[in-house]
Amino acid sequence: MIQKQGHWVPYELTGDRYRLQLMRLSRALKEKRPLYAQRHDKVILLRDNARRHVAKPVKTYLETLKWEVLPHPPYSPDIAPSDFHLF
Repeated sequence: MIQKQGHWVPYELTGDRYRLQLMRLSRALKEKRPLYAQRHDKVILLRDNARRHVAKPVKTYLETLKWEVLPHPPYSPDIAPSDFHLF
């Protein structure tokens, strides 16, 4: 465990860990929503430009998935993803 901003967290999210999360998401989408994969040819991903999101392993993995990544300027809380679709 490491301490971040006064809180103990189990690990730090790095580019490699984020890529693993995307792998799990892709696998879960194929397993739990097989019709979605048949009807649509791509997934649209909205994320900010944090370093872990634009790391080289993440970029190359997203290219293999052929997911579309919406452009999002860094440090823009006025266009947070939760403002568009949270529930």
